[in-house]
Amino acid sequence: MPSNLDLQLIKRFGVILKTMSSGYDISLEKFEAYTLKTAELYISLYPWHYMPASVHKILIHGIDVIRSALLPIGQLSEEAQEARNKDFRNVRENSTRKINRVLQNEDLGHMLLLSSDPYNSSVKKPSKINLKSLDEDIRALIIVEVDKNSDSQRR
Repeated sequence: MPSNLDLQLIKRFGVILKTMSSGYDISLEKFEAYTLKTAELYISLYPWHYMPASVHKILIHGIDVIRSALLPIGQLSEEAQEARNKDFRNVRENSTRKINRVLQNEDLGHMLLLSSDPYNSSVKKPSKINLKSLDEDIRALIIVEVDKNSDSQRR
């Protein structure tokens, strides 16, 4: 690895991205402080290089996006689109009438609308990354709810 890269900065970027995609609620104050400190570190280490727009958006404006997002930030990834491609293929192959294309597409549309219904989606809990597999820096930035059905606490 080239010696001109700062490993601490790379680790901080990793913590930020993993926190955002963890599926847990994020502690806004802690996350904002962490991202701003990361931005300051970037500027102090690399004053000669402009900050890319995508990095600027995450470090400076990421907290505003999280505050105003209707969904948890981890659910806004492209994974859902990729998963829908699999659903599309499975529904078309296994759950549609094969009499003609019109009926097949009608069945496909009905099944996909049913499976994407907001009420049905709200009943199912979104998947979260296993808390024990997360780095302690990430655990410091998220809000962990105690499972009321479990006798032991997660944290």
